[in-house]
Amino acid sequence: MTINPRIGVWLSIIAMIVSALVLCGAEFTTLFGSVATAKILAGLGVINAVINGVNGVLHMIPSKPGAMDQFALAPKP
Repeated sequence: MTINPRIGVWLSIIAMIVSALVLCGAEFTTLFGSVATAKILAGLGVINAVINGVNGVLHMIPSKPGAMDQFALAPKP
């Protein structure tokens, strides 16, 4: 089974955005209050864990021999 590496790239970008939102927790307190901020950060934490878990599993799937030639973004031999 070969997974297109672009899937991992997009999952990593989404995880980066979610992580950046978690870092903005202090600003969320100013905007939404402490109770809502706790709920927002808890939700973002769960989403981030799920995305990173799925991304990790996708990166553990080995590629079949010769799969590097199937993807435009793959390194050239």
